[in-house]
Amino acid sequence: MLKQYYPPAELNGFISSVLILKKFTVPIKVFPGTGAEIWVSSKELCISTENHIKTNKYQLVIPRIDTFTAKPNNGNLMVLRVRHDAVRFLLPERTLSYTDKPTALADIWQEPWYLDLANSSFKGLLDCFVRTKALKQPQLIDDILNILYRNPTKKITDIADETGYSARFIQKEFLKEYGITPKRYQINCRLEQLLKAMLKEQDTYRWLETGYYDQSHFYRDFKRYFTMTPSAFLKSDYSFFYNTIAKQTLR
Repeated sequence: MLKQYYPPAELNGFISSVLILKKFTVPIKVFPGTGAEIWVSSKELCISTENHIKTNKYQLVIPRIDTFTAKPNNGNLMVLRVRHDAVRFLLPERTLSYTDKPTALADIWQEPWYLDLANSSFKGLLDCFVRTKALKQPQLIDDILNILYRNPTKKITDIADETGYSARFIQKEFLKEYGITPKRYQINCRLEQLLKAMLKEQDTYRWLETGYYDQSHFYRDFKRYFTMTPSAFLKSDYSFFYNTIAKQTLR
């Protein structure tokens, strides 16, 4: 059974939750979203997209356009969900360098701080966040990212008027860091929020709350990005990775 825990207090600003699976026996699909995930397994773990594949015990997953598939390995599995506004401050390079392809943590950091994660020690992860964030200056895209996350139906032109920057400049800067357009990120936000609402209520009629103007528009977007209808998703084995409730702290 997949269990979800609140992260240690010192990681609240960086990690939204920690998922733990005692024995990984069912394939997991990870669909496009807004955050990132650190995967830690007791055995070699194979994660793939349509164009990339990686086998390693420690991996980073940032799905923005592609869907990731994790293959069961019968090992212990821990997945740390990185907050949408913390992803940039975890990584030494631009976020787009690691987007839509599984990446071994050893290919990102020379210092193997992540090995301690297997023993549920998060000091190295916290140090990495703090150290990397200190090296990166606040940018306009940080504000834009949070505006889009909180208001996934807001027009880019309205955001441009409020911030004093042109819509073209905002799109250029967003693409430079994240590798996707603000509009695509908005779609991810809307579908991610909708997915949570659907799973919580176990129905497919929450599309009205996320800015879709009709049901057919919602169904078309959902099937395009999740490769199945909303009803099929709720009945699939893949939904269990998202259908989790945090009930206790990790320590």
